[in-house]
Amino acid sequence: MKASVISKIILVVIFLSSCFKGEAQNIVSDTIKVSAGNLNSLLGDKKGLITNLTLKGKINGTDITTIRNMAKLTVLDMSKASIVKGGVFISSLYDDKIEVSNDEVPEEAFYSKDNLKTIILPENITAIGLKAFSDCTGLTAIIIPEGVTSIGTNAFYGCSKLTFLSLPASITLIDYGAFQECSGLKEIHCKATVPPKITPFTFYGVPKSTCKLYVPTGISAQAKTVAGWNEFKTILEE
Repeated sequence: MKASVISKIILVVIFLSSCFKGEAQNIVSDTIKVSAGNLNSLLGDKKGLITNLTLKGKINGTDITTIRNMAKLTVLDMSKASIVKGGVFISSLYDDKIEVSNDEVPEEAFYSKDNLKTIILPENITAIGLKAFSDCTGLTAIIIPEGVTSIGTNAFYGCSKLTFLSLPASITLIDYGAFQECSGLKEIHCKATVPPKITPFTFYGVPKSTCKLYVPTGISAQAKTVAGWNEFKTILEE
């Protein structure tokens, strides 16, 4: 079975597990076809009640703001949604307006949203911005979709419960501190045939003595010579 299929199966299992574990916790699920900017009106009074949300259609900065304000949201499936430019999205750190670009998870999109446990990213994104998921301490697994070429500074910083990470063949850059202090990581599956560029702090705080790094067949020897990647004690091929 191909590694990409295995990765998707793993995330589906985690997704379903999140659902079943919360059966006694008043799960409220909804699937919404959204047009850019109208998610808040579509949710109405349910915004503060929904725990599991599946989105289809187009979302912009205004919709991301709405998602950030959903206090009980734990499971978010955006696989069939597209991020488009526009809308109003304000930094939770500096009160500045953050520009949202097509097919990119914007800076601070889900910053410190610690109730979020499972997220399935849009299939057509190409980049993940600075601090996009920083301090999402409830997040347990993430599969970066094929087509993403870069992961920004501190994008997943402090996601301490993250145990599983899958990186696509398209990835070329994982920036400073992107997975810093992800102390729970047990597996990293990197499908790139050329090890992506990383910094000394990209995986700082990840337990490299126990976290297993999986690379494509024939790439392990190369990975063991590349600064940063060669710090992982166990590098396996798949």
